[in-house]
Amino acid sequence: MSKRAEYMFALYSGSLAEPGDRNPYAGGESLVLPKLWTRGYERMMRVRIDTGPAMRRYRAECAAAESRST
Repeated sequence: MSKRAEYMFALYSGSLAEPGDRNPYAGGESLVLPKLWTRGYERMMRVRIDTGPAMRRYRAECAAAESRST
């Protein structure tokens, strides 16, 4: 496996992780792989928060409050 493929896999596996999963690359020889996994994990968390039901309710309430104030 090439280094590029290994790096892409670490980023991709982080984005497919579940909340609370541990970084499988932590404590290894590479410093890049844990950071890439973490970046993918953070992206997954942002997507889940931004598209989750609580955020949808919040945005609906903001839109309703804005329409009431005009």
